[in-house]
Amino acid sequence: MYIYKRVNILRVFFIFLVDYMIEEHQIQHNFDSNDPDVLEAYQHETKGQYEAAIEHYKRAIERNPDLGIVYKHLGNCLYRFGKVEEAIPYFEKGCQLMPDFPTIFYETGLAYYRIGSLKKGLEKLEKALQLDNNLIIAHYWAGILNYHRGNLKEAYKYFKHIIDTNPNYLIAYFHFGVVNLRMGNYEEAAESLSYLVRKNPEAPAAFSLLGEAYLNLNNKYEARKAFKKALELDPDDVKAKNGLAHLDDFNEAII
Repeated sequence: MYIYKRVNILRVFFIFLVDYMIEEHQIQHNFDSNDPDVLEAYQHETKGQYEAAIEHYKRAIERNPDLGIVYKHLGNCLYRFGKVEEAIPYFEKGCQLMPDFPTIFYETGLAYYRIGSLKKGLEKLEKALQLDNNLIIAHYWAGILNYHRGNLKEAYKYFKHIIDTNPNYLIAYFHFGVVNLRMGNYEEAAESLSYLVRKNPEAPAAFSLLGEAYLNLNNKYEARKAFKKALELDPDDVKAKNGLAHLDDFNEAII
């Protein structure tokens, strides 16, 4: 039993240590890794028992309100438990206590996005990227939030950064294609979506959007091929059906 407890304590200490190390910053925070409620909370959190974890994390910060990393974990538990609005004040407190910790700003940004506060969400994501511009996932969500706010040029910038620095982040090519279609950049949209379907030939939505890009480029041959492939993969794809109907209206030869 004694060995089991020691292993658990070391495991918890290691996880919290990693939270610091991944940021690549020399951060000094008041954190007592031997707090019994923190140890208990983490055991529940790793098992997905978020309600129990929340209770213990709250007890820990009642005794020591300066445990910034605990606010981060508490916010995450509430977020995963579906209590996003309740999570935000804990995330915000964590941001105050750990102003050099990029991932807590990223997580706070996502929480604001989930409740529809896009402006605040973007502010937090931008702060995360100021601290660590290599946080690719923050670029991705900054692109998503800017797209939803109608800031197409900003969304373009974030998705372009991802595909330029991490070509294996395929979902970014999809959103980059969507943004380019909205902006009227049809050649760039076709290039991005063509790359995506080459890498993932089982993506009906991407083929459908690729057909739209080719249609706007007046490349009806490639447009028809893309729409037909989309319908092979998803017979209920309305965009692809409408695209083929549009081509048929112009008496394009069926390939």
